[in-house]
This record gives sequence, C-alpha cells and structure tokens, in this order.
Amino acid sequence: MRVRSVVILVLLLLFLIVVVQNTEVVSVRVLFWDLTMSRIILLALSLAVGVIIGFLFGRPWQRRKQYATTKQPSERPKNTT
Repeated sequence: MRVRSVVILVLLLLFLIVVVQNTEVVSVRVLFWDLTMSRIILLALSLAVGVIIGFLFGRPWQRRKQYATTKQPSERPKNTT
C-alpha cells in the first residue's frame, strides 16, 4: 500500500471516531438562517466542503507541475557576432 493511501485511511478512521462520539443535535447560524441538525451531519458537510475546496485549489498546482515536466526546452539562438 502506498503511504498516501494509508494516511487517507487513518484520517477517515479518525473522522469516523469523532463522528460517532458527537451525535447531539446542534443549532447553527448561517447568514440569515438558523439551522438545527445533528452534529454528525454538520461534521460530514464540513468534511465534504473541505475536500471539495482542497480538490479545487490543488488542481492548478498539479497542472503547473505537469506542464513544467513536459515542456521542452527551447533552442538557444546561435550567436553570430
């Protein structure tokens, strides 16, 4: 197994432990709305938003790295002086 896979599995396990221990109903204010929901749902939504934001912000760096490795060096112009 790759290190990345192990880290993801450990983080998911820790997240599940936290979710199982926090089952109370909480009240959340979002701008003008007052929402009442289970803390499990709130934690899952927070995780989902974090994963989406991380994916969106992580993609440009990955593209730049791939572009830099595939870009061929340009030929230097010959010095005629």
